[in-house]
Amino acid sequence: MSDTQTYSIETISKLLMLSERRCQQLVGEGVIPKQGRGQYDLVQSVQGYVKFLRERAFGGVANTDQHGEKTRLITAQANIAEMNDAELRGDLLRADETRRAIFTAARGVRNSLQTVADRLAVPMAGEDDHHEIHDMIEGEINQILHDMESEFANLVVEPVEIEIKDEAETDTNG
Repeated sequence: MSDTQTYSIETISKLLMLSERRCQQLVGEGVIPKQGRGQYDLVQSVQGYVKFLRERAFGGVANTDQHGEKTRLITAQANIAEMNDAELRGDLLRADETRRAIFTAARGVRNSLQTVADRLAVPMAGEDDHHEIHDMIEGEINQILHDMESEFANLVVEPVEIEIKDEAETDTNG
């Protein structure tokens, strides 16, 4: 005697909450397997119908691992769309462009600082007033900073204030 229990299409249709006609269509489509003349295996019928519903719900993807992959793909596509939108609004910058801009700015600062001595050597050569020397150096540094600020102002969305503490302050406070 077999462990398989078979039932009529009427019983299967009531169990699956479908019309007998719809069950017969699913038999024709191979969703519900037929066991014999007018007899259907209960477990195979339910499993076949559940698989059919899962495939329909997941757009033809019966395997839940594949469904997870499809979900991750859709999520990734949504994230890309959000990043593109943020970039268009100016809220997000491309890393490669930002690196290039920072490198260019740093190179400009370096070049300006390397030529400070050349620009100040002659005017300071005959100067013995340390206040005047101080003012000349400070003026040159301020000019470099002003030039850098105006040249790279379009790169900065919001200016960032950086507090630089004197070493003596950090030694006593830290």
